[in-house]
Amino acid sequence: MTSTDGFGYENAADTQPEFERLLGDCARMAPHWTVPAHPRPTRVAPSQIHGIRVPPASARLIASTAEYGE
Repeated sequence: MTSTDGFGYENAADTQPEFERLLGDCARMAPHWTVPAHPRPTRVAPSQIHGIRVPPASARLIASTAEYGE
């Protein structure tokens, strides 16, 4: 009996390295991602960017992600 991953693909966890499986998952999801039709906003020169504020909760979240990279 063969199991599937919910998308109709055979479950290849035992035969495929994790990174290759991740690439396959991304390739199957790519058709579901949409690209906005409107044009991108014009770029702003770095010298015009002043006073970026980050909420304390977001700063704590970003600061805590370093724990997972080690």
